Amino acid sequence: MPADEPKFLELVNENRNKILRVCRVYAWNSADQDDLYQEILSQIWRGLPGLKENQFASTWLYRVAINTAISFVRKQASRSGRFVHFEPADLTRAIEARQATEASADDRITSLYTAIYKLDPLEKALVTLFLEDLTYEQIAEATGINASHVGVMLHRAKKKLSVLMKEVPGE
Repeated sequence: MPADEPKFLELVNENRNKILRVCRVYAWNSADQDDLYQEILSQIWRGLPGLKENQFASTWLYRVAINTAISFVRKQASRSGRFVHFEPADLTRAIEARQATEASADDRITSLYTAIYKLDPLEKALVTLFLEDLTYEQIAEATGINASHVGVMLHRAKKKLSVLMKEVPGE
């Protein structure tokens, strides 16, 4: 067993739900979410030797997860030659299919994830980290932008989400 394996397993187990939420925000279907999850785990494994201070492990993990997710979306977009775009009818069908298989899924949460999916990559990152109850300073550290700018950008993203939530079919 490599020396970092216990540290890796502990970090992943403690943060599994956070990683899965990042995957859900950046990848719409379950196959892409699974691929992204594996890619994030791979990047965490590769970067783990560079993590020197365990007190910053959670912020570091977010940075790795979000940067990997953004790269994943860019790769997906370049493969298709364009950004992924869903028509409202496609989103409705996807949501209904997901609700049929996940009967306990809350409509508001599904609507929120649908709206978050429509944000640009940095807005997705900011909202995801905000929903994880990180402070502006922690979000700034994870994204590499100024803490006061985090507040401004989050405010704009929240306004955009509000508009997008009203557009979601079935609301």
